[in-house]
Amino acid sequence: MATPHVSGVAALIKSLHPDWSPAAIKSAILTTSDAVNSTGGSILNEQHRKASAYDRGAGHVNPRRAADPGLVYDIGVRDYAGYICWLLGDDGLATIVRNSSLTCKNLPKVKDVQLNYPTITVPLTTSSFTVRRTVTNVGPAATTYKVKVDTPKSLRVRVSPKKLVFSKAGEKKRFKVLVSCHKMHKHKLVQGSLSWVSEEHVVRSPIVAVPKVGGHAPAPWP
Repeated sequence: MATPHVSGVAALIKSLHPDWSPAAIKSAILTTSDAVNSTGGSILNEQHRKASAYDRGAGHVNPRRAADPGLVYDIGVRDYAGYICWLLGDDGLATIVRNSSLTCKNLPKVKDVQLNYPTITVPLTTSSFTVRRTVTNVGPAATTYKVKVDTPKSLRVRVSPKKLVFSKAGEKKRFKVLVSCHKMHKHKLVQGSLSWVSEEHVVRSPIVAVPKVGGHAPAPWP
């Protein structure tokens, strides 16, 4: 039943914000979701155990907060096209996008982990792994957000800058996230979260560090 419920919430947000892209609507739903259940406890999986990030996603959808998320992580056609260029090259771009004005020669190649998703998935490694993100202010014009990181002791997350100051609606700010692990977990993912907090909004992004499979970094999860 998750699909029709989330589809209804997406339609609600689109009616309130008709100019928002699908990526912005998705971001609003993910970053405002509840990380705990209705009693304040952990969200459980089908075996009634504490759910991992891959079981619960970003959490329980909260339509009221999703309608006013404060910040969104947006993605445009050029971003996706750059990802296709990195993954499949010109042949893939021509097959999927079918837009002769877009060529890999004129596009920056975007790795999967660097797509501007509201969730952050990185390989589990003791060396520092860096991802970059851009947020767009869709809340009050003059707003300051401070970063809040919630992770286990084994996971180190550094964010730069630690504060985002917006002066107008629609303004964009970039930041980078450096993730490393003190203690390796061979077959276990490590999870935490990064939140941008203002007086009115909390914009939360799940962070998942996953062991490499066959020498390859994990693909991002939506």
